[in-house]
Formats: sequence, C-alpha cells, structure tokens
Amino acid sequence: MVKRKKILFLIVGAVLSAVCILSLFLPFPKAAARAEENYLCLWEDGRETFESYASAFSMLQGIGEEGSIELKQGTHVGRITPGEDFSIYNDALSKGSLLDLLLLGNGALSRIERAALYRAYGRTAYYSVDAFRYTGDKVVRENFEHPEAVVLLSGTLEKNYLARTEAKELRLAAEAEFSADRLLGSRVAKITADAPYYAENDLLYFEVAGQRRLLAAVPTTTKLTVGDCDYVDKGALAACTQLEELTLPFAGNAKRNFGSSYDGTFAWLFSSDAFLVPKTLKKVRILGGQLVSRCFYACPELEEVDVCNLSAEDVSDDAFADMVGWKCIHSPNGNLILTGNYTKRIAPCGCTVFERI
Repeated sequence: MVKRKKILFLIVGAVLSAVCILSLFLPFPKAAARAEENYLCLWEDGRETFESYASAFSMLQGIGEEGSIELKQGTHVGRITPGEDFSIYNDALSKGSLLDLLLLGNGALSRIERAALYRAYGRTAYYSVDAFRYTGDKVVRENFEHPEAVVLLSGTLEKNYLARTEAKELRLAAEAEFSADRLLGSRVAKITADAPYYAENDLLYFEVAGQRRLLAAVPTTTKLTVGDCDYVDKGALAACTQLEELTLPFAGNAKRNFGSSYDGTFAWLFSSDAFLVPKTLKKVRILGGQLVSRCFYACPELEEVDVCNLSAEDVSDDAFADMVGWKCIHSPNGNLILTGNYTKRIAPCGCTVFERI
C-alpha cells in the first residue's frame, strides 16, 4: 500500500512539473487578453457585431469626422466607439503642439485604436526645427523619406524640404512661419491652415488686423480665382507651374499705388530669383485696381486678358505692350498699344475687344 502511494505521489509530481514547464511557453495573461480583443461595431444598417482585431483591421477605413473608428464591409459602413485615451491621441496628432505630441505614449489604447491612429498619422512629418513622426506608440524625432503630409508646427521649413520629400499635403499651425518659396518644386496638392492663416480654394492667405494677404497657392492647381485681399506677397504663385487660367482682384501687389513698395506688374505674383510666369497660363481676368505701364512685362505666352471691370483711365495705353503672344484683349481703354495686326469691335458692355489677325 505504501509503495502504491509513493508511486501515485511520483506520478502527480511529474504531472505538476510538466504543467509548470508548459506554462513557461504560454502567453502572459496581459498578452492573451490583448490577443483576444473584440470590439463592438455599430453598422449603418442597424446591425451590431463583435469584431476581432483581425476582422476589424481587414475592414479598417480610418477615423471618422466625429472621432469614431470606421470600418467598411462592401458598401456598409460600421463604427467602433473608441476610449477616452484615443480621443486625446487623435486631438494631439490632428491639431496639437509639439509638446502635446511629445507627451503621448502612456495611453491605454487597444490594438485597433493604435492601428487607426497609425493609418491616419503614421505617414505625417511634424516639423519644428526638425522632423518628428508618430510610431504607433509615441512621437519621436525622425527624418523619414516621402511623408504623405507635412505639418509645420512652428518656425519655418527647411528650403526645398517639401520638394525633396514629395509630400502631397501641407498643414500650417498658428505658430508656423511660411512663405511661398517653400512650395517651389513641390507636389503639394492640398493646403490646410490654422488662424491667422486661412486656406480656401487652393489659396493660402494670412489675416491680421483686418487685413488679408495672399501668401501662396497649391502648386499643382491649373485654375485659380483669387478672392478679395489687400496685398499679394512677391512670388505668391511662383510655384504654380501648371496654371492655365487665373482670375485676380488686381494686378501687382495691391489695388492702388501706396508708395515706394508698390509694384503694379502682373509678373510680381510669379517673381522668385527670376520671373516664373508659367508658359501654360493662357487666360487671365482682372477684376479691379489698375494696369500700369508695361503691366504685362515678362508675359509673352499670355493669349487672352479680360479687364472689363476696370475703368478706362485705370488701363495704361501700353499696359499690354510686352504681351507679344496675345490673341484677344477685352479692355475699357480702346487706345491700347499692341503688337501685330488686329481688329477692334465694341462689346455690349462698352469695352473694346481687340482680336489678333
């Protein structure tokens, strides 16, 4: 009997030892819980489902406007409501300061929350003297190639940074210091901005003390209508190498001569180290201000100009003298000095239409 008990104790001991050894190879409770995450998803068609990380990730679309995590299954859209820490991360990564970004890293985020944040911000370069990047866990200093978007948090961008990285989007925070020459050679197709900057219709303005300046425009645009503004920065449109049509509130840097800093030439908008009026630009409409003598200097490729809204006395006789490639000019001044042979006719508005023969 004693011998049987000893044998039984030995067997039980062996089993317990085997269990202990096997447990060393099993995941810790925290890791196991993480692997078993499930998320309640509310679908637009009224369904409620619990999704695993694998299924949720396969349907992940991104972060919705209201801050939910969006999934898509065929034509159906579903939403996962994230936790409070997710909102803190999302706010910091979408509109926070550098300090807000650097304080991230201690949040209790689920795997799908981290995936959604990385999908939205992992290819964004946050710039403030140096470049920073969100890793999926925290924000670190890192210069990485080809970010999809650049956020200028403060200070100015390194010259040619946008061109070198080939970023498609640019956002300017309130503390940014930006000028149009930073867009030269870039592929930026979208600009957003925080006050005092203002982005609208592919154009970037700066507003202070009730005055609005045109700073720059999206380089890839082909058609622009500049809104009402008080001043235009030199070279504001110099990066727009594909521009075909342009409507302006005035030519030059302001509506009227305001002193020694006034420049009334059209090429002011495209002036960098040289005049960069694009050869693709053929049609221009100017709604106000004045056309000074030789206004269209360095614009040999322009073909059509409409200045119907101006008064005759605000259009100099030789305003178009350098526009050697012109085909049609609509002007309230019928005494223009033009190159080549042309016909003249009076339009219903009372302006003179000059047409090249």
